[in-house]
Amino acid sequence: MKRFTSGVMILGVCTLTPVAAAQGEQRVFDMGVANDTLVEWIEVSWRMRTDGDGPGYAVALCDAKRYAEALPAIEDWSEPNAPGVLAVAFDTDNPAPTAEAKQPRDDRPPMAWFDERGNYYDRPQREVSVHADGRERINTLCRVDYTTGEWIDATMRVRYEAGAGFVTLILDGEIALRDEILPGLTPGTTRLLFGGPAEFMTDSIDLGDEPVRTGAVIGAFPDPVRVTVFDDQFLHAGDQRPVVTANFKAIPERTARVVATLTLDEPECGYDHWDKKGLIALRLPDGEGGVEKHEVFRYITPFRRGWTWYADVTDLLPLFEGDREFENWIETYMKGWLVSFTLDFYPGEPELEPLSVVGLWDGTPEIGNPEKPSSDFFVDRTVPVPEGSTHAFVRVTATGHGMSPNTGNAGEFMALGRTLTVTSDTGGTITSTDPLWKTDVYLNPCRPQGGTWKFDRAGWAPGDVVLPWRVDVSTLVEPGGALTIGYALDAYLNEGRGQTWAPHHWTSAHVVFMRAQ
Repeated sequence: MKRFTSGVMILGVCTLTPVAAAQGEQRVFDMGVANDTLVEWIEVSWRMRTDGDGPGYAVALCDAKRYAEALPAIEDWSEPNAPGVLAVAFDTDNPAPTAEAKQPRDDRPPMAWFDERGNYYDRPQREVSVHADGRERINTLCRVDYTTGEWIDATMRVRYEAGAGFVTLILDGEIALRDEILPGLTPGTTRLLFGGPAEFMTDSIDLGDEPVRTGAVIGAFPDPVRVTVFDDQFLHAGDQRPVVTANFKAIPERTARVVATLTLDEPECGYDHWDKKGLIALRLPDGEGGVEKHEVFRYITPFRRGWTWYADVTDLLPLFEGDREFENWIETYMKGWLVSFTLDFYPGEPELEPLSVVGLWDGTPEIGNPEKPSSDFFVDRTVPVPEGSTHAFVRVTATGHGMSPNTGNAGEFMALGRTLTVTSDTGGTITSTDPLWKTDVYLNPCRPQGGTWKFDRAGWAPGDVVLPWRVDVSTLVEPGGALTIGYALDAYLNEGRGQTWAPHHWTSAHVVFMRAQ
């Protein structure tokens, strides 16, 4: 998969003339067709200014064939969701709930726990979101303050590889988004639009004379080979774990990327009301008559709604061969979900070819109990390095669960540090630390929901996929050698033991060995 390098393989600089079009109370600057063929990358530059007083705007790359005659139907350009549209949006309208809304009501939770506004902690209102083909895919508090009221330069760059698009945003010379991946995104011919409130678009956007550059012409990427694992599988009350066999004999001989897609739909009995743990796991014989599970896709269900999520699972490619068993599980006690899960294999040459996937730890160790120390679960693992390996990554997927009166409201609402230590048999060591804590829950694209969907949590959000903490340990790789891998949690004592569900970290970890092409 080629990487974009600024200044190379320039196809051209496009000079486009904006045409303003009204769209309700919004105004759209239609820049016309930026390219009428498929290109490896496209870059858009403009100037902007805002003091944060407004609902926001977006720059959009629209499918020029789909929208040859009409603009996409977008009423609010701070949420530019439409088929065939890839957009970056700027939103400064997400106020915190009022003090009154934060007050309990007749021994019931506050109104602000359940309303559509997510900014419960009164964080800055300068969000940047990425939208693709009718759905918000990324939303983040922008690290660059673009609400100063001063003019700043902005550049959005989109590049394509087999099976994914990557979005970079530069504001005032600083990186706001760096190569954010959109699994499953494919290139198209491009019509460029800027849209937002009429007055703002007139006074606060400067498009300049040459807003667009494009990269080398490419042919269409080959279509992926899709393996459907589960198709509208009904999961409801009880510990159901349906198992199916998926066949991978038809996947490409050379695969550049593997994209997993999971969709939750509503069954006839209705959605479960609560957020629940969810998992797709691949099952292999353990050599001792049992089953070794490898986590492929972890998620937490939303409160009472459906969604679709995507994840790049190319790391796990060595597991997908022949006939493989898959287990489908949601920890649901009522009503339920319809679960669909597919794997798309995009033909091509990867930069790094996965050679081997080795499981390290998989389970739910209790935290804060001296009689059951988590160190008994996270025992150091020594793993041989396969011949031909040039790179290695440790990937740890972990989420904290449990509730008050556990000390610190652990493990769901308590941050806890963890340390990964990897040592080679020649003496080199890599140590990496990371708190298990997620502060962008309120920006989860799957919003609004019922329930407490907006609060910070230990590594997860209701209605979101859980992505692994991925640590590069390639400098320690010596083919024929070995790596010793350790994982430890910071000290924590639960003085509320036995009063409710024990706090625990649901953890699945692997080491993946790869070879550079």
